[in-house]
Amino acid sequence: MKVFGLLLSFFCFSSSFEFEKLDTEWWKNTIIYELIPYTFKDSDGDGIGDLKGITSKLDHFVDLGIETIHLTPMYKTTLKDMGYDVSDYYAIEPKLGTMDDFDELVREMKKRKMKLILDLVINHSGYEHEWFQKSIDRIHPYTNFYVWRNPKYLGGQKIPPNNWRSIFSLGTPGSGWTWNDKRKQYYFHQFLPEQPDFDLNHKILKNELKKMIKFWLDKGVAGFRLDASPFYFEDKSFLDDGYEDRQMNQPEVLQFIHEFRLFLDQYNQRKGGPERIFIAEVHSESNTVVQYYGKPDYRITHFPYTFLFEHFHAPTTATTLQSDIEKWMNILPEGAVSAWMTQDHDGARVGSRIIPEYGDIFTMITMTLPGTVGVYYGQEISMENGFITRNQIRDFSGGGSRDPARLLMQWDDSTNAGFSSNSKPYLPPNSDYFQKNVEDQKTEVVSHYNMFKDVSILRHTDAFKIGKFSHYAISDHIYVIIRSHEHHVFTLVVNFDTAVTPINLTNILKNPPNRIVMAATSTNAGYLTGFILEPNSESANEFHMRPLSAVLFETIHPSL
Repeated sequence: MKVFGLLLSFFCFSSSFEFEKLDTEWWKNTIIYELIPYTFKDSDGDGIGDLKGITSKLDHFVDLGIETIHLTPMYKTTLKDMGYDVSDYYAIEPKLGTMDDFDELVREMKKRKMKLILDLVINHSGYEHEWFQKSIDRIHPYTNFYVWRNPKYLGGQKIPPNNWRSIFSLGTPGSGWTWNDKRKQYYFHQFLPEQPDFDLNHKILKNELKKMIKFWLDKGVAGFRLDASPFYFEDKSFLDDGYEDRQMNQPEVLQFIHEFRLFLDQYNQRKGGPERIFIAEVHSESNTVVQYYGKPDYRITHFPYTFLFEHFHAPTTATTLQSDIEKWMNILPEGAVSAWMTQDHDGARVGSRIIPEYGDIFTMITMTLPGTVGVYYGQEISMENGFITRNQIRDFSGGGSRDPARLLMQWDDSTNAGFSSNSKPYLPPNSDYFQKNVEDQKTEVVSHYNMFKDVSILRHTDAFKIGKFSHYAISDHIYVIIRSHEHHVFTLVVNFDTAVTPINLTNILKNPPNRIVMAATSTNAGYLTGFILEPNSESANEFHMRPLSAVLFETIHPSL
């Protein structure tokens, strides 16, 4: 790795990154690192991750060149759904620490020029939230904060108002309606029964949610990920019908977020400084997802996450990938920023969902594409799903636990992967942590960690921040991305074949460069970062790509 540093000092000129230089539109090229507080780092030995644990690891992000952290919910909760059942929006879950701990985290992040994104969980609250309990008792103004409906009757028997189901019960008989015997009505829940849906038409409720958002903004939060955005409203007719037709992406959703975006924009105008942002979580078809950008005169979110790669559950080809990316970028509004993600807390890790080699490949692809990148904790060491026994499961939602992709962050090869000294942590570590952990990979010349770090730091160069972008498939197996600014060019070459594939590297790079340097390589590429090739040499004219590997080349082109 020392060789790499010396070589790139020549090729990158004076473009080493400094967090201080991030402008108000910092979000257009950032890496957003999503972590689950409960499984990231335990500071007090109780077996549960906490805010102090995150604070203790902030220099880990500095080392990786990551400037933005996204916390999944740390609000007070009954923990039926990893904190997404909020029982108090103004309180920290005691298992995670105190408000003082949160304030310390923000202060320490600010010292490092880092930004914090929180989950905004406003499709629903938790069952134990004060508002829901008062809604049950019909106490003004909370009476209609939630979606309540009278029962229907069939043969004298009480039945739910319609046939809508919970998303966590798709494929099973689970209804989206639960009877409350005290209020004598059904309440609706898109997710668990412990997560009653808000009626977001309610003006007083909307004002309360805006107050809550301001509370966290005033504490220094840089923005929010809008959890479950498409589910905010249901079809007003409440007729029996299909799941997609009645329960997702209703027109009111975009109108609602636009109203809140105006509120956020006004806050930004008053406070100044780096822009605070909204990110939409939308697992839908591209033509639907793109609507969450809005228009210049009708802004909605700053961007929705682009889950294009999360839909891949089998090996792909270069031509398919190029086509899919092209389709997305062709419908992108002018000036809009893509936010690429390969995995998150709701799905399997990419190396387990497809094949292990895709972990490196898609990290390098997403980090090279223009825009923002969302990464999931452990992606820097290419963590994969782990095995978990039934008595260890915390998540029972949706017809199969999501816990295998939520296991403990693997810090080192000590007890519980260095997560906690407690013998019974919140979730177990993956059994591979002895061979795959941060400390070991930091010291290895070739590792997932150092590959991630190499590409992450390069994203702060002008070629990645403001440079031109092009991409193409040479064949079904070889995919190329080019990022360039003035004479400085980065070229990513990916081999999707399961065989060694020779390519003419000089032809790919086109204009003759002074030298060809390997700026980053997948761990199976067979080359060291910093390795130099001479243009038009035998090695460049017939460069051998190993199976399922990727190499990022850096070149300076005097003729450009």
